[in-house]
Amino acid sequence: MVSHQLALSYAAIMRTLFLVLFVFFLGVSSTRATDIDWTKAQDEAVKLLQELIRIDTTNPPGNERAAALHLQKLLEADGIETRILDYAPGRANLYARLKGDGSRRPIILLSHTDVVMAEPQRWTIPPFSGELRDGFIYGRGASDMKGTAAVHATLLRLLKRFNVPLKRDVILLAVADEEAGGSGAISIIKDHPELIRGAEFLINEGDVPYIKDGKLEQYGVDVMEKAALWLRISARGPTGHGSIPLPNSAVERLLSALERLRRWETPIQVSPAVAEGYRMKAARQKDPVLKQAYLDIEKSLRNPLLKGKLLSDSTLNAEVRNTFTITGLKGSEKVNVIPGIASAQIDARLLPGETPEGFIAKLRSVLSDPSLEIEVLEGSTPTGSNANTPLMEAIRKVAVRRDPGVPVIPTMLTSSTDSAKFRPLGITAYGFEPFKLDDNELSRSHGDDERLSVENVGFGLKFLYEVLIELN
Repeated sequence: MVSHQLALSYAAIMRTLFLVLFVFFLGVSSTRATDIDWTKAQDEAVKLLQELIRIDTTNPPGNERAAALHLQKLLEADGIETRILDYAPGRANLYARLKGDGSRRPIILLSHTDVVMAEPQRWTIPPFSGELRDGFIYGRGASDMKGTAAVHATLLRLLKRFNVPLKRDVILLAVADEEAGGSGAISIIKDHPELIRGAEFLINEGDVPYIKDGKLEQYGVDVMEKAALWLRISARGPTGHGSIPLPNSAVERLLSALERLRRWETPIQVSPAVAEGYRMKAARQKDPVLKQAYLDIEKSLRNPLLKGKLLSDSTLNAEVRNTFTITGLKGSEKVNVIPGIASAQIDARLLPGETPEGFIAKLRSVLSDPSLEIEVLEGSTPTGSNANTPLMEAIRKVAVRRDPGVPVIPTMLTSSTDSAKFRPLGITAYGFEPFKLDDNELSRSHGDDERLSVENVGFGLKFLYEVLIELN
């Protein structure tokens, strides 16, 4: 009898002790997940951004391995699994992974470490200084996209330091060569597919919370993007002295064909995501005509009285049709020589549903000169992702907490990113960087005096942290 009572008493004590320990550790875990010094975290991300800017990764040649090594050193200091993925001399991707319990599929945080060239004489601050001035970090890559790389890396370090319980693995990829072909992302998919196998979601560069006239207008999340199709059109003809005009010269034939191209109006095609995005924009549109037109943008574009007004918006115009821009012309190197060959560079952007082959066939018909040569410099297929997913819902929940009443709108990116390479693998990829930007700030990307505010670094870091917690 006594031993039985002792056994019951022991069991009761153990149950009580277990409960106390469970509540204690739950409280510790909860505190660690939420009690973050965000000012300190922001300072850490800003410092990392400055350091990354100071590593010149102008592409070409790239030199992204130096940036990858710098990120690796910081992540490994926090005990995070990393790998340097070399694929060419001086060129490498960084892979890092924070393990979850595996009950949900991984999410990828994707950024690129290469940058476009800068002309120092046009900048007021040296483009690779990373100087902090008036609340902004200046430098090539600040917004495109070393700022995001710094935020992603700092986010991973916070999750690790505070032992945040994760259901999903969080994979960080900081890749090379996004600005000039995407060979970095391609090498991961081709040579290291096991590192990303099974991933469900991916967050990359793309749209942003957009400020217009000083007010936050929308949170844009691009769920699809147009594909780049870069072409060279060449004409051949007789050579001669510039003093004797030749009406059938290569230059004359090329110019005639390009004039026909300039008059070409590509057909209008409105995707469901674009239509939904404009329906959501209608509620905040002040112009009564546009407000009504946005409710059914496809129908409105069939109205001759509305079409011109709507398509005067260059962004809307690019969202609803295949576009092309003549970006370069080449003829003779000498002013008095008629060249035997003349060429033009064309930057075409294709809507989802279009193929490079289909577009080129239409282009040939418009050019109306079968002797012209069309060379594909780069080409891909347009891609898109489902706009109704747990990731989109997580972004919406955080946006509502941050900025009640500001809509989260699915958009189509009119340019292209590395997201297009991952979508065919079955990964839902969204272009979303939580930096609040207006047209002035957006224009600095690839432009002069590129910069990112300290405030945006802190906002983006906390926003993405909350998204991952919601998605977890």
